[in-house]
Amino acid sequence: IGSVHDGSIGNAKKLIETAADCGADCVKFQTHIAVAESLPNAPNPDYFKDESRIVYFERTSFSLDQWKKLKETADHCKVLFLSSPFSLEAVDMLEKVGIFAYKIPSGEVTNIPLMEKIAGIGKPVFISSGMSNWKELDATIDVFSDKCDITVMQCSSVYPCLPEQVGLNVIAEIKERYKCKVGFSDHTIGF
Repeated sequence: IGSVHDGSIGNAKKLIETAADCGADCVKFQTHIAVAESLPNAPNPDYFKDESRIVYFERTSFSLDQWKKLKETADHCKVLFLSSPFSLEAVDMLEKVGIFAYKIPSGEVTNIPLMEKIAGIGKPVFISSGMSNWKELDATIDVFSDKCDITVMQCSSVYPCLPEQVGLNVIAEIKERYKCKVGFSDHTIGF
C-alpha cells in the first residue's frame, strides 16, 4: 500500500480491505514523520511538482491513533500489518502500534543508526536491496546478523521496471552470499 492512500484514513482502510479480499497475506505501509526526515528547504525531487516534500509528508502522515486503527483493520481482515519506517521516531511509533516485522526501504539501507535501532528490537526484517551495492548491503546485513530473522528482497529501483531489469538472477547470489531467506520486490507492470 505504501503511501497511495494520500493521507486519507478511509482510503487506507479500504486498501487494506481490498488487499485482504484479493487474498493478500500482508499489507505494507510507509511511516513518514515530516520533521524527523526532511528540512523545510530540502530540494524536491522532480516528481514533487505541486508541493514540497515536507508539505507532502505532513499532509499524508498518520497520527499514532490512526496507525493503531489501521492495524486494527488489518487484524480484523486477518492480514499481517507492517510498515517501512523512515526515521528513528517512526520506529518508536510503530513499536507502539505493535507491528510484527519491519520492511527496510531501499533508500534507507545505508542509514546505519536506523538499522541499529531496528536490530535492537529483534523483530524480523525484510530488507529491500534496490538502491544498494554489495558493500552497502553487506554493512546492513552485519548490523542485523544474529539479532533478527532476515529476508533480503531482490529489488530494482526503477519505476516502472522493465522485465529485463528485474534481476531475478541476483536472487541466487543473495541467497549464497547471506545464507538467509530471499524474496522479490517487484516494480513491473502487469504479470
